[in-house]
Amino acid sequence: MKICLVTEHFSPHIGGVEIVFEEYAKGLSRRGHDVRVITSHSGGIAGTKNVDGYEVRYLECKSFFGHPIIPRKEIEECAAWADIIHTTVYTAALPAFKAAKKFKKPCILMVHEVLGEKWFQVEKNPVRALGFLFFEKLVIKKNYTFWQAISQATLADLKKCQIPKKKIRLIYHGIDYSIWNPQVQEKSLNKLFDLDNGQKIFLYNGRPGQTKGIFVLLESIRKIKNKIPRDFQFGFILSRKPEGERKKFENLVHEYDLENLIKITDSLPYPELPGYRKNAFAFLVPSLTEGFGFAAAETCALGVPVISSDAGSLPEVVGGKALFFHIGNADDLAEKIMLAIEGKFQNIPEKRFEWEAAINEVEKMYQKII
Repeated sequence: MKICLVTEHFSPHIGGVEIVFEEYAKGLSRRGHDVRVITSHSGGIAGTKNVDGYEVRYLECKSFFGHPIIPRKEIEECAAWADIIHTTVYTAALPAFKAAKKFKKPCILMVHEVLGEKWFQVEKNPVRALGFLFFEKLVIKKNYTFWQAISQATLADLKKCQIPKKKIRLIYHGIDYSIWNPQVQEKSLNKLFDLDNGQKIFLYNGRPGQTKGIFVLLESIRKIKNKIPRDFQFGFILSRKPEGERKKFENLVHEYDLENLIKITDSLPYPELPGYRKNAFAFLVPSLTEGFGFAAAETCALGVPVISSDAGSLPEVVGGKALFFHIGNADDLAEKIMLAIEGKFQNIPEKRFEWEAAINEVEKMYQKII
């Protein structure tokens, strides 16, 4: 088959969607399919590259609220060539759908999550929130050949959007267990955060975006700052983008007088993360929304305890030693942190997500369409 993957971002840009489409491209090309990836130059690369048996076209793109708008002309060239077009929300979807329709080719939309009314929690400006809500509906409600849900939570969201169940395919993502496993060599978080040896560290790793719940986490730490034993600290491996949210977080750490309890460092290269997460006392996932929850699933694969919100798919992917708190509830999260300090974790059956299984399901979906 000739497969065209259309996505806003791709490796070396770092993110969950980038991991997914890179695994799809590698896995499908290994199985003898011709794969082309159409994406933006957000990873700092422009032009056409051949990688691991597939082709990537990195295009210079304008952006819409930080999301690249991929030129339709480039997508149409690949749409004319392809048997299948597979795209994802948000701004990649509409030009991919229009190109597929023009050349009468099947088009699949991968949906990570449907925010719906949650846009008004994520975006403070109600006018912008309303705009994002309408744009999300516009993208999702097109007549795709199939909608791909990446969790039961996303599938339920799509059904609420009145997408026919028979046109939804549930295909979980995978985890690379060659790097996310209990045998990984630990890297010292104490050294990373310039702390004394022996300090136990609750770790957060990710973006400071509104959906990630870090301000809920910060509020919960503020509530119990005088109860935290001296040998516990909170470490944040935190992206510098969005810049406004990062600055707001740093300012609140100072305002709440938490600088002795919270240490912050910038994002690290992806291959270094397993070693540092393995060294954590517990990993914190305070997300307000989560389509799959890569960080949670990866950390569980290391055998590290996780404290997670019950948002979206997180109850589906978290296993091992864990504690759940109610989404957005800082009091509940504070209580769970104190339980963790006492070692009172729940034992949840382990979950496993294999990339080969995901590629099998994607290939079956394509074959059914053909």
